[in-house]
Amino acid sequence: MAELEEEWARLRESYCRALEKAFERVPVRNGVVSVQDLWLETAIPVDLIVELLESDGVKIPPHIERVDFGRSRRKDRK
Repeated sequence: MAELEEEWARLRESYCRALEKAFERVPVRNGVVSVQDLWLETAIPVDLIVELLESDGVKIPPHIERVDFGRSRRKDRK
């Protein structure tokens, strides 16, 4: 069981890094990034992107005010 938890922690960290890099490449419109653009850039499932962003594991650049979850979820991210 500990091995699975370690593997999940490693994968989670990798996904967070992938999202942080994606923030450098996706379009930012008036300080807003679309979760769909993050999904297209990373191929990480939208539900997992939402979970990672809500857990505060991802460092969002200061020029991005929030992530628009669209229909998948309405929640501002600062």
